[in-house]
Amino acid sequence: MFRNLDKTLIVCIILLISCSVSGQYRKKRNKFLEGLKIQPKAGVNMFYGDLVSQGRTNYTFGVAGEKELLPYLNARIDLNYGSMKGQQINPGVTEPYAYFKNSYIDASIGASFRPLDLFYGLFKQRLFNPYVIGQFGIVSYNADEWYGPEGLYGREGDGQFWRNKTGISPNISLGGGLNYYINSHYSLTAEFIANKPFTDLLDAHEEWNDADGNIYPTDAGDFFYTATIGITYLFDDSQWKNSPKYNRKAYLRTRSLYKSNVKKYKRPSKRKSKRYKR
Repeated sequence: MFRNLDKTLIVCIILLISCSVSGQYRKKRNKFLEGLKIQPKAGVNMFYGDLVSQGRTNYTFGVAGEKELLPYLNARIDLNYGSMKGQQINPGVTEPYAYFKNSYIDASIGASFRPLDLFYGLFKQRLFNPYVIGQFGIVSYNADEWYGPEGLYGREGDGQFWRNKTGISPNISLGGGLNYYINSHYSLTAEFIANKPFTDLLDAHEEWNDADGNIYPTDAGDFFYTATIGITYLFDDSQWKNSPKYNRKAYLRTRSLYKSNVKKYKRPSKRKSKRYKR
């Protein structure tokens, strides 16, 4: 009898420990999902550098993820893939001297700052929410350059391969975005980000040579913009969603705006009709 009781106690202890561990795991998992967002996106990039005077726009797409650190500040990871292109047309001519195409991958970490959440508090009924983005990361590039009809070999050399440049460079980016909330979990998102890489080879063009073989360096200054539209999904509400400090702050601000724009409702006086007076 005592042996059976011991076995029963051991089984109960094991079940209690497993339930406790499982509950702690679910609690930690749910806590991690609070304020976690993911954003698939697509759009265009616009390149500015030595070898571009026109045809600078091409496609880009990627995904961004954010996790709240404060009610108004999120940690951010941004990963993008795209293709750059452009052509250089010298003054006085109408056809390109050279042109390029570059496949690139941009990976960055940083933060997004939401001023409305700082000044007015968290408020789920807010329809629009702008934010500022700051990031630092790397850009990997694989750029090919070709001669154009106004290049070194003239029209006969149009399309002749010139050179290829590959590498990885640090990259700093700064921009902004805007969320338009469809419901409490989904929002349409638009972002515009300026990127400054620490390289002059995104267009494979850091020097050029003349017919005599003289080599001339170009001015460094490659940079590019990205403009994207995406859908942001919030896995779980903010951990500050029930904080009286932020909810009260947002409520008071919203109520003051409502009172300033809407006339007060005046309740009619209670008067008995003479017709039905008893």
